[in-house]
Amino acid sequence: MQIILLAAALALTAQSGKPEAQPQPQPAPQAQPEPEGDGIGGREMSEEAANLDFIIVNHTGQTIVELNISPAGEESWSDNLLHYPEVPDQERAAASYSRDVELCRWDVRVRYQGSGNRQSWPAVNLCDTVRVELR
Repeated sequence: MQIILLAAALALTAQSGKPEAQPQPQPAPQAQPEPEGDGIGGREMSEEAANLDFIIVNHTGQTIVELNISPAGEESWSDNLLHYPEVPDQERAAASYSRDVELCRWDVRVRYQGSGNRQSWPAVNLCDTVRVELR
């Protein structure tokens, strides 16, 4: 069936004396520029978008007196981000951080009241949630 249709199209083209239309070549797709960044998933942000706000929920069994974050794997800890002097067990608290690079994965670290012990949670995705449950 396709051969018959092709033959009919060629016959009509030959009768009209006009050459068969050739498809025009399409330009090659252009690569999109990579977002500016540090090569590990971060890119510079505008000042308006630079705040990282989230809520921690303390399920650790201890009172938290300090909260710090660091880009995942970098051990470059922020100052205390808590808006309250302490976060008792089973309570929640707001935290915010002004950043100059957009990253999603952050290490989260707390310091406990009394013992001063610290606990860390690696590579928490703060882009996908505003509520971080610490257990």
